[in-house]
Amino acid sequence: MRTRYFLLALLPLIIGVTWKTSAQESVFKLFKSDIQIADKHFDNGNYQTALELYMKAADERRHTSAVILNIARCHYFLKQYAEAIAAYDKYMEASHRLKAADIYYYAEAHVAMEQYDDAIKYYKMYLKDYPGDELIYQKIWRLDNIQFLYEDSTHFAVRPISINTGYGELCAVSYRSGIVFMSNRKKIGGIEQINPALNAPFYNIYYSPTATDTTRSNDTMVYSTPILFDKILNQRFHSGPVAFYQRGEKVVFASSDRESQVSRTLQLYFAEIHNGNWHITGKFPYNSTEYSITDPTINEQGNLLYFSSDMSGGAGGKDLYRSELTDGNWSKPVNLGEVVNTRYDEVFPYLHNEEVLYFSSNGHPGMGGLDIFRTKLNSDDFSEVENLGYPLNSHRDDFGITIDSLNTRGYLTSNRKEGGYDDDIYEFDMDIQTYPLEIAGVMKYIEHSWSDSSQLKILSGVNFSLIDNVRNITVSTGASDRSGNFIVTIPYYSKYRLHIIGEDIGDGIVSFEVPKYKRFNGKYEVVVVKDDFRSTGKQTEDEDKDE
Repeated sequence: MRTRYFLLALLPLIIGVTWKTSAQESVFKLFKSDIQIADKHFDNGNYQTALELYMKAADERRHTSAVILNIARCHYFLKQYAEAIAAYDKYMEASHRLKAADIYYYAEAHVAMEQYDDAIKYYKMYLKDYPGDELIYQKIWRLDNIQFLYEDSTHFAVRPISINTGYGELCAVSYRSGIVFMSNRKKIGGIEQINPALNAPFYNIYYSPTATDTTRSNDTMVYSTPILFDKILNQRFHSGPVAFYQRGEKVVFASSDRESQVSRTLQLYFAEIHNGNWHITGKFPYNSTEYSITDPTINEQGNLLYFSSDMSGGAGGKDLYRSELTDGNWSKPVNLGEVVNTRYDEVFPYLHNEEVLYFSSNGHPGMGGLDIFRTKLNSDDFSEVENLGYPLNSHRDDFGITIDSLNTRGYLTSNRKEGGYDDDIYEFDMDIQTYPLEIAGVMKYIEHSWSDSSQLKILSGVNFSLIDNVRNITVSTGASDRSGNFIVTIPYYSKYRLHIIGEDIGDGIVSFEVPKYKRFNGKYEVVVVKDDFRSTGKQTEDEDKDE
């Protein structure tokens, strides 16, 4: 009986040991499988998903140095530069030496964090492996002379627009009293397709009506709640960016392969609007399932197309290409060459007035991340690329620029505020006046509104006050001399009027518009219509009495 009891007691122990050993092997295989799955996601460019699996392994202390290195790389590719630097530091603390590619990523991450001295240090370390790399020497020179990119900063005003969210908003283009842009914000209702690269929704094309608020400084734009632009252009995976042409009646846009059930590559499609409805009219003949073609820009006639692609045969990374429409057929894409393209990424081209090509690059020396550059088109060649500097560029990604035909206002996209893939749209004014601004001019008057310009007379010896219409306060005073010449100081941008008092002319008000852009270089002329001025003066006097 004792033996029987002994066997009964021992049996659970043996079973327990067997189960524990088997469980450890299963868990070990599961852990190993986790990292293998993460590696596959990493190799496929699904960095957010890979990072989450790598971090889980690291938190449970079942990681290797290779896992820490891939964590650093994931952070870098996800534009999480502070985290990338920390992970690289941890990897190197274990006496591991970075390979050249990771030294480059490490240096670039420091640039994006505005840690320029550290960036230069690691660029120089990279040069030990590749001593003849001219591009790295150029990047070092740029960081040593970064102040040059701030020289024209007062000529621009850059503002985030109101419809930005915690998701990505990018690549705004003006379209019919509004803007069309891309966003991966969550849609209301329906099943959301998730992009495994970011573990976030795919991008769709939206439209927001706009209006000008003239009561605020710089004629601030007001943006209405965005709506999906058109269901034909939007599809289950990625849609955008877009480029309109032929007075907005046609569009070329990027989209995931519309004939595939999975999101693989980006391709270009053409559409036209008829009776208020968009219709797909064709696709670019050089679309492929082996590489992406995206970021289109096209001239108004619709026969010259630029885009970005990672097709083989380029300089490396993503390059810019050109294709021309002749006799109804698009030509084979032509690489824009080494003046424009580097071995890194050139993306988001924008053709402005068929004279200047803007684009973004993380290969050409800049302030960090993607910077916006421009090059002038000279027949079939390009001028030396020029960095647009601060504040259009920042230490983070800046791209997706569009500019109005007058070269005064536009939009760009940047993640300068939050980093990562939280891209926002910014509006900007170019070549604007800086303040305080001194304006010189001449005052003249004419007897009647129907008189012609030959009857203009000098308005001499009058006193004036410059009044801010918005604040209704006097900000400057002065007088005209014998020749009618005057000088007035404008303290800041606003809407203004002049209160003029003269013995011969009387007392009254005239409007006074400040030239907004520096390109105005003429002499300012204030012309008073004497008849209207007197009545205005009387009205002003009566209003003062009422007050």
